Amino acid sequence: MSQKFKKLIVFFILSIFFMKSSVAEITFQEILENPADLEINLKYATEQEALGRYKATLSTLERLSMLYPVNTDIKLYLISILLEMDSVAKLQLMIETMLQDQNTSQESRDYIAGILKTIKQQANPKPKWFAYLDVNYKQTDNSNIDGITKSTRLFTGGASQPSPTNLTGYDKTYSRGKSLTIGKNINETSAISFNGGFAINTQNKGETYVNDLISSSASYSKIFGKHYFIPYMFYTRSNERSLADNSSRGIGFNNTYNINQNNSISYTTGYTQKKNNELASTSGSSDLKNNDTSTASIGYNYTFSDINLISSKISYTKKDAVLGWDSYEGPSLNISYTRVLPFGVVKLDKTYLEDNYKGLNEVIHSNKSREDEIEISQIQLSGRLIQLLPFITKLDPNGEVFYNLKHVETDSESTLLNNSAIRKNTSFSITKRFSLIK
Repeated sequence: MSQKFKKLIVFFILSIFFMKSSVAEITFQEILENPADLEINLKYATEQEALGRYKATLSTLERLSMLYPVNTDIKLYLISILLEMDSVAKLQLMIETMLQDQNTSQESRDYIAGILKTIKQQANPKPKWFAYLDVNYKQTDNSNIDGITKSTRLFTGGASQPSPTNLTGYDKTYSRGKSLTIGKNINETSAISFNGGFAINTQNKGETYVNDLISSSASYSKIFGKHYFIPYMFYTRSNERSLADNSSRGIGFNNTYNINQNNSISYTTGYTQKKNNELASTSGSSDLKNNDTSTASIGYNYTFSDINLISSKISYTKKDAVLGWDSYEGPSLNISYTRVLPFGVVKLDKTYLEDNYKGLNEVIHSNKSREDEIEISQIQLSGRLIQLLPFITKLDPNGEVFYNLKHVETDSESTLLNNSAIRKNTSFSITKRFSLIK
């Protein structure tokens, strides 16, 4: 493992232990000095709520409610915080107190009646089927689709030679597809879903990325206390135009453990088996490209102000292929920042990978093993189209058209010239969802 990657791992670990939330403008010392000041206490309560510290907000509002017993607004604010905290016992007590209070207005009583109706509905959840069809179109601009090397040279038989002149740099790819999802909410803590999809992928100039792709998956989600557990399985198969067809099948699970309102830990593991099928028109050895890949990861997530998320994840991947020089293993580190905006969700993402290959590819170089260091930078904006273009609300009143804009830059450094390249991809996709069960 390189020194650069070791430093990144150390940074990741330290960030978990030393990450702290922003300091509020109103300090707790000011509250102690002005316990009855309505303005200062309310400002402190709203700041603590924005930081996700609901206990501090709750204690402040409870004190204000006792100091200002006829102030209905404070009590309604207190009810909203109790709803956020899912504190049923305190919520019921506060509601009963307000209903018995002669100072509670009719407007407030109507608001409380709505809360009681919601609580009653949530207390008796009914299993419900859901189904929807997604129709998708995606276009991607590729700056270096054939992976022209940084030096425009390749190793062949151990010697450096110029890259072929017929390689394509800039090109566009297109994808048109549909996917159907059917599932059922088994109860308030679990659900199961099935998905099947079909996509047609085309390329503007070449044929490398031209195929028909079918996919299917099944997943089960379950909440165990603070755990959110999702096991899954999937199968995909491609019908390639110029390469051997291939299929992949796999299983795995994701789990998130919510430590508290702002902090969570996630961990995953997965196994994928890929099989390449021989082209009828060739006598090559596509089976030699078959491989099994295992992955595992652990990550830390920090949420603040309810609209910001910082995530970091360490992963390890091991690929076992029939050909030794196609087998590798290595770690990766991912750091991302996500923010909710009025017009969508923006995500900034950075990934560092190290892949160490096991065997020598003597066709390329007889005594030089392959070691790759890869850096992937990504920026993405996604959301409902009516968020980006509010004037189309009449055309999409239910907000069932989604958009996604993404730019990805991949910088690969390798001990073999053939694998050192920079690729930049910019894609736009739009999805129309049709709800089949309402």
